[in-house]
Amino acid sequence: MNEPLPEILQAEWSSDQVMQLFADLSAGAVVQHVQLKSSRSDGTVTLQNAVSAFAAREAQAIQIRYDFEGESWCDTIMPGDPTTKIIRNRIPDEDTFPG
Repeated sequence: MNEPLPEILQAEWSSDQVMQLFADLSAGAVVQHVQLKSSRSDGTVTLQNAVSAFAAREAQAIQIRYDFEGESWCDTIMPGDPTTKIIRNRIPDEDTFPG
């Protein structure tokens, strides 16, 4: 039986676009989990801690799981220069997978 593959999107964004994403998530999404990897730490943090680490150019990677408009999403943010790579995937409902 074939299981549906999750939807995956990739993009390269400017720092301003990433900061807007953080603002949008803060204002309109239910953030479930934020994982930060930086030179200082590797673990669960608040969204604001992740924003601060990104703005200070300390973040090596940030993963954010959130719910938005009835869908569950996971964004992986990999800061770079001059752009930041964003990998977004929709997390399918567990009900869609058999047994």
